[in-house]
Amino acid sequence: MTFAATLDQGWLFKLAAAARKQRARLAATGNLWDRLAVALLIAATLLVVLTFADYGVTWDEDVHNWYGVFVLDYYLSLFTDQRALHWLNLYNYGAAFDMLAAALNLYSPLGVYETRHLLNGLFGILGLIGCWKLGRVLGGPRAGLIALLFLLLTPNYYGQMFNNPKDVPFAVGGVWALHYMVRVLPSLPRPPFRLLIKLGLAIGLALGVRVGGLLFLCYLGLLLSLSGLWQAAGARRLSVIGAVGWTSLWRVLLPVTTVAFAVMLVFWPWAQQDPIANPLRALAFFSHESFPFNTLFDGRFVPAADLPWEYLPTYILLALPELVLVLLIAAAPLVIWALLKQDWHGRRTPVLGSFLIGFAIVFPVAYAVAIKAVLFDGMRHFIFVLPPIAVAAALVADRALAALWNMPYRQLVYATLGLYGMFHLGTMVMLHPDQYVYYNAFVGGVEGAQRKFKLDYWANSYAEAVRGLEAYLNAEYGADFEEREFTVAVCGPPISARYFFPANFRLTHHPNKADFFIAFTQDNCDQSLPGKPVYRVERMGALLSVVLDHRGALAEQRKRPLAAGTLSDGQPTSALR
Repeated sequence: MTFAATLDQGWLFKLAAAARKQRARLAATGNLWDRLAVALLIAATLLVVLTFADYGVTWDEDVHNWYGVFVLDYYLSLFTDQRALHWLNLYNYGAAFDMLAAALNLYSPLGVYETRHLLNGLFGILGLIGCWKLGRVLGGPRAGLIALLFLLLTPNYYGQMFNNPKDVPFAVGGVWALHYMVRVLPSLPRPPFRLLIKLGLAIGLALGVRVGGLLFLCYLGLLLSLSGLWQAAGARRLSVIGAVGWTSLWRVLLPVTTVAFAVMLVFWPWAQQDPIANPLRALAFFSHESFPFNTLFDGRFVPAADLPWEYLPTYILLALPELVLVLLIAAAPLVIWALLKQDWHGRRTPVLGSFLIGFAIVFPVAYAVAIKAVLFDGMRHFIFVLPPIAVAAALVADRALAALWNMPYRQLVYATLGLYGMFHLGTMVMLHPDQYVYYNAFVGGVEGAQRKFKLDYWANSYAEAVRGLEAYLNAEYGADFEEREFTVAVCGPPISARYFFPANFRLTHHPNKADFFIAFTQDNCDQSLPGKPVYRVERMGALLSVVLDHRGALAEQRKRPLAAGTLSDGQPTSALR
């Protein structure tokens, strides 16, 4: 062997050793980010277990609880108990969460709603795991960790994951569906069946909560079409489109749809009666849903059926933490710049995966705006866009951190980000357990948003209001408190307050006859009745709900004779039917 050959071989050995060391360093770094993500998930799970009992009963929980009971009874009675097939309008929904909660309540030592809140919180953790996995498969371990962190610190997700039985489970199914769509991309058009089954289960979970889960099957169809076009363009043969399309149809879309519909039918008795027509009827019902009331937007009340186009985008953007919002806005130009700068022709998986995330954020919102969808609770029905938003922001943040590594002032940037993170975390702690009323600094925070945008529209704060009233009366009557009885009226959902009543509180549906009136700021209900405020539920300068002592007004009513033509509860006689 010549000296030159020996020298070349030595350099090859050195290069191989250097490559092995680099791979080992990357693997160690990746393992570090993964370990941090697992630690964060464990901490979040412990937080759920320690705090789930702090959350109130929200407006829709009562009817959803009964729906879950009826669906469970449908199975326990071997399909003879059919109340689930016509319970209010809830038969238009699947009961994936509600039935599981009802089954768990058969054995839980906790209260009915405490059990639901614990299960709801664990569903939320499952969504956090899906967000981490989605960010990781698209951007690597660090991007996954950042996506997890962003979603966990999005108050509108975290605050609702304890007592939102529809939108949070739907978002969980959605983020896992997106994750498995990205996972199958590299092996299209013949991905492993195990991935297809998992994808079908995820879409089935979404469909088992709301028929809008059909959206994810549409995403899959679009993704398969784009992948086929990409493969045909790479092969420079049009015939590839037909071959790939046919294979994608029978080998991917059909199996996924079969699994998804099977899961959906398990949790949706009404759909079982006609598996094709009834889901389509439910879709038509939600597409033409009526809500003949006004809703608050930018300080004015507007018809829910005729919203300004900016209603939904504004509520979404103002609900995002400032850092996530800035990174989201930066995502679109950065993606365009990257596509122009780099050779993307051989990078089908990352390009189509990134497109899927962007499409999952933009399309639902744009479609809702285009059809003038009826909306009335801010962005609540669109919580499912929060996980892909967290992922998109995380991908930008990951690239920014990589670029920052060689900059001389990076320590200052790190310190600034750390201070912002602590400030934001402190905000969430101060809002507890009403994190979902959060608004970012671009509108002045929660205090700046009050009377302009909706705050506690689901009466989560009523639990604290009842405890405040009980403490007030205990202080007033002392040992005699339990011997007395008090009538309490509630604005909005009675269950949100009644569930926390002590034994000597009586609910009345006639506010003018009540000793006390509990009201949130929804539709200015707190200003609808005179009374002395004895307890205020406030967060960061914003009023969420108030307890009014109406006994003084009652005493005045008794002193003066009833006005002619007026009922004793203050309603005009013309209200009688």
